[in-house]
Amino acid sequence: MEAQEKKRALTILCLLAVVAFAVHFVNKATHAGGDGTDAVYVRGSKDKQYGDVKDLGYGGERAQTQSQQQLVPTSQEIPTTGGQVNNGGEDTEFYNTEYELPPPVEKVYDEEHMFLEPLRHFSDVKDPHRPSDTAFFFHVPRAGGSTMKDIIGKCLKLIQSSEVGVRDGHDKDPILQVLDVKESKYVNVDTTTVPGIQRAVDLGLATSGLTDVIVSSYYHDSAALFDLNHQGRAFIMMRNPIERAVSMYWHRVKEVGDLDKDISIEDYAQGNGIENNWMTRFLTNRMTGELTKDDMEQAKQILKEKFLIGLLEDLDETVYRIMKYNEWKYDADETAKMKQEDCIRDLATVGSAINPDPYEIPTRGTQAYALITWQTQFDTKLFEYAKQLFDEQTKKWGTKERKKLLKKQKKKGNH
Repeated sequence: MEAQEKKRALTILCLLAVVAFAVHFVNKATHAGGDGTDAVYVRGSKDKQYGDVKDLGYGGERAQTQSQQQLVPTSQEIPTTGGQVNNGGEDTEFYNTEYELPPPVEKVYDEEHMFLEPLRHFSDVKDPHRPSDTAFFFHVPRAGGSTMKDIIGKCLKLIQSSEVGVRDGHDKDPILQVLDVKESKYVNVDTTTVPGIQRAVDLGLATSGLTDVIVSSYYHDSAALFDLNHQGRAFIMMRNPIERAVSMYWHRVKEVGDLDKDISIEDYAQGNGIENNWMTRFLTNRMTGELTKDDMEQAKQILKEKFLIGLLEDLDETVYRIMKYNEWKYDADETAKMKQEDCIRDLATVGSAINPDPYEIPTRGTQAYALITWQTQFDTKLFEYAKQLFDEQTKKWGTKERKKLLKKQKKKGNH
């Protein structure tokens, strides 16, 4: 009798094991990719392949297997992807569970922050990256912008929208298309002028999926390019305003030629051609009139809320952060990846569109220094604040080495 009871119990245990195995197999099949491997679900709202744009909406998710989607490592090394560098992928922790981002919602601002309302379709720095976002490079002249554009186009092989794509009459094209120009690809729009931005709006640039990066110095005008479901993801390269002003002077004298060579840098700084607080004005859209402390505070808030900060003086770290922020990846092919890394290293060392002749920066105590300091007083304070933001953004976007360094500095400061 006892032997029969044991036999019956063993039979029941076997049946339970079979049922458990069957349930596990069904769940695994439900979450598997087409090749039978575990699928990693990635949000997707558009495929950025020129000529073929798929708007999947935010309610649906695009699933890919791990063999199709490479995960972004948490190490310093920028991840790789097969073929052309493009948006997609995220830090590993975002991928080890199935998830779905909630639909984007319109931002609502109180009366004190209504100046941000026209910029609501630029995502906040704290917002998660969405595949429908388009990187927006706010180009500050003479602050490493040409170098960054060459890194984006020549090294990373990303498709840009700037002024290059409208050469040879392409500003009259009735539809958007991607053109090959000197080792880089460009959409046939000009986002560096206000009329060009309006044409890009009319042609649906941001919603087309054709461009990886939009480049412009007109931040507020460019806001019209985006909407709730296709937002701009802004980053900026900044430089010491006094150095930038001097670089601009020599650039205009030696290369552009719109400043007479007889105009001294002192004359220039007294108002004969110098820009007055360019960054503060273009960030706040206060192009005329006297700037106030409120304007500067608004510019600070815009930088804090809307921009990943890059610094010309820290270019290697900046390139890493911009790639991580926009989820750009190196090529999966090791040889191609090494070429990309060498390309970035060379450009970071030599630079693009640098002043051809050496020049001196006016020193403290000279008339030129005093005049330039007065013309850039708001921008100088904004630049110092941007360096603080750069340090604050290290925690999320910085390299491992920079995170360790910042941690050591904070510990030292506490002693």
